[in-house]
Amino acid sequence: MIERAIALLNGADQRLQQLVEDLTPERLALETPCAGWDVRTVLSHALESIEAFSAAVDGGRAPSEHDVFGGHDILGDDPAGVTKRILERSHVAWESVRDWEAPVTTIMGAIPAEKAVSIITFSTLVHTWDLAWALGRRVEFTAAEATLAEAVGNELIPAMRAAGLFGPEVPAPAQASATQRVVAFTGRAPL
Repeated sequence: MIERAIALLNGADQRLQQLVEDLTPERLALETPCAGWDVRTVLSHALESIEAFSAAVDGGRAPSEHDVFGGHDILGDDPAGVTKRILERSHVAWESVRDWEAPVTTIMGAIPAEKAVSIITFSTLVHTWDLAWALGRRVEFTAAEATLAEAVGNELIPAMRAAGLFGPEVPAPAQASATQRVVAFTGRAPL
């Protein structure tokens, strides 16, 4: 089970890294499905989220809730380098976990490490979809990724939507893929 969770996290991170490697300064200003947030802002948010969950595990630098949700730039002129550094920290942190039932203290409170790794994987999957959409690319989650995203989304999004962190659910077409159903539930228009 844990090996699968780590594999899903690594897959989501790899997809994110690949998208970032194709960014140019002009593409950082592209609109995303997140109202008022361009590629630079969404990527900064996604990476700060990853940092926050890494810190919950390794005890290192932890961005504040304002850092994570404030929409500020952490990329500077090296988005690929910043992404690589943050993802490497994440991998080291998660690989160090020995007791997956033990709580880790995240910006969402104390939760078991196993649940925390699923939440950050969900976050990375959805924000990678946002970035791909902005870049005119299509991302389809694997069956395992979609299953994880649906489970985490169903648990977290209703309360986060009430707090204004997600928009209203978008109706998904009858023939929608699993990925499209996930992003529609998060308030994004499926492709």
